[in-house]
Amino acid sequence: MRKVDPFEELREMQLDMDRIFDRFLGRDITSSAERREYTWMPRVENFTKDNNLVFRCELPGIDPKDLEVTVTDRGLTIKGERKTEKGTKDEDYLYREIAYGSFERHFELPEGVKTDQMKAKFTNGILEVTVPAPAVAKARKIEIEAKAEEEKDIKKIAA
Repeated sequence: MRKVDPFEELREMQLDMDRIFDRFLGRDITSSAERREYTWMPRVENFTKDNNLVFRCELPGIDPKDLEVTVTDRGLTIKGERKTEKGTKDEDYLYREIAYGSFERHFELPEGVKTDQMKAKFTNGILEVTVPAPAVAKARKIEIEAKAEEEKDIKKIAA
């Protein structure tokens, strides 16, 4: 039986777009060989809640021991692997839609996040990473000091 992945072209397009944005934004560019080793991408949602940035990643069927969450001053990386079940040979599958293998997702973080206070939990196949959001600068009014040019000229003439 031949394995057909209808989303392979979309993944390739996504990798191409990632490379374009990496070049445009001046980010480190991962070699295409390294990128292609990742065979699938889990779905992620990102939102704010209680002054935190929350990243929620769908990872059913993954052992939490096969996950790695790392952070730098520039971003959050979630890596992992969904391993195939032992005992089932490739030729025994009649239909196969579940993706197996390695994945890696990277998310840029805003300046000023408190990375030392990040927390991660894994419940019912959902990884949730919480990052305290940076303090938002409050706007304040600045007085404008203005002098008329005419006043300078008048003072010069009077002198």
